[in-house]
Amino acid sequence: MDRNKLKLVFLLTIVALPIGLATVSYQLMQGQSISSTSNNGELIIPVIDITEFAMQNSDGEPVFQSFETMVAGIDAEDYVPRPWSLLFLGTKSCDQACGDRLFYLRQLHRLLGADESRVARYYVNVGSAQEALDPRTQMMFSEAFSNMTVVYSEAEVLGSRLQSIITPSVDPIAEHYIFVADPLGNVMLYFTPDNTAEEILEDLETLLDRSSLG
Repeated sequence: MDRNKLKLVFLLTIVALPIGLATVSYQLMQGQSISSTSNNGELIIPVIDITEFAMQNSDGEPVFQSFETMVAGIDAEDYVPRPWSLLFLGTKSCDQACGDRLFYLRQLHRLLGADESRVARYYVNVGSAQEALDPRTQMMFSEAFSNMTVVYSEAEVLGSRLQSIITPSVDPIAEHYIFVADPLGNVMLYFTPDNTAEEILEDLETLLDRSSLG
């Protein structure tokens, strides 16, 4: 192994530790006060690799690589940690309820203040491959959510993966669940419509406070 690769291995160890501590700290926080946090985010145990959401851009290319694949071809000097990711599930048509939820997600993102740049927002358009947003929804994103990246995921693929973690009677796409992924690509937490913006903000601040990365 050459010197640059050794440096990268060392760097990855440093990267993984605070993120792991952030996850463990959040779990402990939930465990210590579970009766008072029933409306906060739901932990995903074990975590899901973000590539399992099979998200693509408008050209059909994968939006995310696995952490191992991402770092395999780079040297330590070129490595830049990914930000934390908020994955908002929706379809090609975003109705009023969807738009309202997007609005408060945008507002709580801004309330992160200096940490705002450490978090990226994605609208996951779930449907057939690269199914474009309808004209009204496109206009809404252009006017109000231009800083949110639109990506695509096939309903059959994503729905199948979510069945293992979501109650079968619930449709996380129709209800616009919001998933959180750490900079290593671990999808570790999700929020339902029952979660308020304040609750989501509180959980994000907890995670960011316990990790210096992203």
